[in-house]
Amino acid sequence: MKTHLTAVLVGGLLYVPFASGAENATAVTADRVSVFKAPLVCPAAPQIGCGSASKPILLDLERQPGVFEAWLNRAGTIIAVVWKPELNAETRRNVAAELKEDHAVELDGKSRDEALKDFSSGEGWYHGADVDRLSEEEADIIAARLVRWVGAKSALTKDKAEGLQRAFSDTLRKDLTGKSTGPNHLEDIAREYLDQEQIKILKKAIKDEEAIENGERPVPSEN
Repeated sequence: MKTHLTAVLVGGLLYVPFASGAENATAVTADRVSVFKAPLVCPAAPQIGCGSASKPILLDLERQPGVFEAWLNRAGTIIAVVWKPELNAETRRNVAAELKEDHAVELDGKSRDEALKDFSSGEGWYHGADVDRLSEEEADIIAARLVRWVGAKSALTKDKAEGLQRAFSDTLRKDLTGKSTGPNHLEDIAREYLDQEQIKILKKAIKDEEAIENGERPVPSEN
């Protein structure tokens, strides 16, 4: 299950049951949360954040001495950092400077207020390694798109399409979450479902998918 905050912003306090905390809610002042605009949208699935890109950033943040928790919003556009109570100004500046190196810029004013309000809603935020759920969703999107491309240019039965998509999803989920035990080649996996001509179509589809992930071509319309 996706980890959610369950938080309410009241009178300058964020009442948050943190993922690493006790079952009872923990109250923190709003100034213990900083929000940063981040370029972590998934190129292959622009409706969500990129789990594989954000995961090392969030985990590195949580290793910093002054950081209690780090979160990413579903869209991949905002990082929220919850600071420890004993945080000092120098540590906070250092963390902000490191995030800036990752092209994440701290928000203030109205933008900060809006981001904090969204954070406090408890919906659509992922803590630390929980961004693997985004990677799994990305894997499913890519798998569906590859199968759709093959099916658009060749005769692919429903059973074979569904089996191929499940096989692709399983492999891509492991790859994108770092759980793969070795190299996985989609072409090899597909040979159980596709003939040689369809494999050629798949190879072209894989190249097109790589171009999307590298920002060299747009995500195709689903229509």
